[in-house]
Amino acid sequence: MNLRNTLAVVATVAALICAAGWFRAHQTLREVRQTSVADTLDPIGEMLKENAAITGELQGAEYVEPGNEFVGAYLIKIRRDGVPKHSGMKQRIDRVVNNNTAILALLAKYSTRARTPAFRASAERFRDYAISLRDRWQSTPEVFMAGGNLPAAAPPYPADFERAVASEHEAGW
Repeated sequence: MNLRNTLAVVATVAALICAAGWFRAHQTLREVRQTSVADTLDPIGEMLKENAAITGELQGAEYVEPGNEFVGAYLIKIRRDGVPKHSGMKQRIDRVVNNNTAILALLAKYSTRARTPAFRASAERFRDYAISLRDRWQSTPEVFMAGGNLPAAAPPYPADFERAVASEHEAGW
C-alpha cells in the first residue's frame, strides 16, 4: 500500500469513528430528552385527568350552586349549612389547588425545554389560572369570616392546556 491509500483508509476510519460518536451522542441526548418529557409531562397529564374528574364531581348536583363555580358554591354552602357539613367539598377543592401547584412546579422545571410555541402560551395561561384559583381559594376563609363575597368572576380554565400538553409530549419524542 502506498502512502496515499494508507491516508485514505485512515481518513475513512476516522470519519466512521466520528460519525459513530456523533450518532451515540445524538442518541444519548434523545434519551435524556425523552426521560425529561416523561418525567414532567406524564405527571402533568395525570394530575390534569384527576382535576378534570374532581371538577366534574364538583359540578354535580351535590355540590353545585346555580351561577357559581365551585369555590363560590363552597362559600354559599358553608354560610348556609356550616363548615363541617362541607368538609368533603373542601378536600376536593384542596386537591385541585394542590395538583395545580404541583403542575406549576413541573412547568417551571420544563419551561426551558418546551418545544412548541402553543405549549408555552397555553402553559402561561394555565399558570395565570392556577395562581388566580389558588388566591381565590385561599381568600375564602377570610371572606367567610368577614361576611363579604368573592369577586364575581372566577378565573377561566385554559381549555386548550390538556391538548397542548399532549402535543408537546408528542413533539418531545
